[in-house]
Amino acid sequence: MRSKSQQMCAAAIWTACLVTEIHFRSASAQLNFPYKKLAISDGQLTTPQLITKYSYPEETHKVRTADGYVLTVHRIPHTPTEQQADDRPPVLLLHGLLGSSADWVIAGPHKGLAFVLTDAGYDVWLGNARGNTYSRRHDYLTTRDKAFWNFSWHEMGVYDLPAMIDHVLAVSNKPSLYYVGHSMGCTMFFVLTSSLPHYNSKIRIMFGFAPAAFNSHVKNDLFSIAQFSRVGSEVDSLYNSEFFPNNWMRGRLVQRFCRDGVPTQGICSSVLFLLGGLNSTQLNTTLLPVIFSNFPAGCSLKSWIHYGQQMRSGRFRQYDHGTALNLKHYGTPEPPDYNLAAITAPVSLHIGDGDPLIPYEDVTKLYRALPNAVGLFRVPLSTFGHFDFLWGLDANNLLYDFVISLMKRF
Repeated sequence: MRSKSQQMCAAAIWTACLVTEIHFRSASAQLNFPYKKLAISDGQLTTPQLITKYSYPEETHKVRTADGYVLTVHRIPHTPTEQQADDRPPVLLLHGLLGSSADWVIAGPHKGLAFVLTDAGYDVWLGNARGNTYSRRHDYLTTRDKAFWNFSWHEMGVYDLPAMIDHVLAVSNKPSLYYVGHSMGCTMFFVLTSSLPHYNSKIRIMFGFAPAAFNSHVKNDLFSIAQFSRVGSEVDSLYNSEFFPNNWMRGRLVQRFCRDGVPTQGICSSVLFLLGGLNSTQLNTTLLPVIFSNFPAGCSLKSWIHYGQQMRSGRFRQYDHGTALNLKHYGTPEPPDYNLAAITAPVSLHIGDGDPLIPYEDVTKLYRALPNAVGLFRVPLSTFGHFDFLWGLDANNLLYDFVISLMKRF
């Protein structure tokens, strides 16, 4: 196991690779990497291709939000051996910060939650929040416009989620659905159901994996940098930009440097360990090229900054623009807290003791604030980390089977 300083050094190297613009064709020639001969692998497959690779049916749906963003939602309506999904209850899965719909299928059949739920009899829908790989369209803005990136997870909660939920229920012809969120996917849910309480009746039960709401006890050095962000009109517009976008160059790089049998694979592992848990024993290193070809999938910088504000304030509240702009937006000098008491949908919270991003203290505070919490459950493995909820080797036995047993009760 690498030391923490080694982990941070590796992450710094990887981050430089992600954000530095280089011409990969020239680099590949200099390093004697045959660019044209690279074989297409799972790491270069889209979410629909990762699904249909295993003969599962896939549908791609476009959903328009009330403020003009066009979101992509992927659906697995039934198993390969069935013809229709009329009697299957719908379940909507929402990714975390910098994630995408691919997160739920990367691990493949019998391992990825999307496949596990489909096999268990559910109509599975995989959402994509604005700004990620699959949701980069707008009615009149482009991703080159700063206005396109003027959002945080607040807008995802009050605009993206209602649009996706209403679409899923309309297509499936059902009055309510199950909801599973990972990290920011949970934040979006708490924003929605506290801000637009009538959506509580459309949720049969919500499952929060590593639920992000209160963040004052985060133990991740790199993520904690966000708490030092400034507020005020002079910097507010500067945060209207993209954060860690996906690109073709990175996909090619990770196919070379993260695959089995190469010495640089340890750097790839270190990045995930540094971000999601230093002592995780659940990482399948064979998946690293697929993971890093899809993650990070892009987001807005303001989403990251908003979490930093939560760390600094110790509260779960709307975006802080600074006193002058807060008065303009909210009519108060401080941003308002989200009213968690308004969340009446059943909520089941799940945490990992090896997760430095979502520690027990913060989730306990959330649990006590929710009026209809089903329970706060610790995954029964002390090293279970932040990304193990998605790609853990034993996530099925440690978590998914239990979640499905709870779903059957609601």
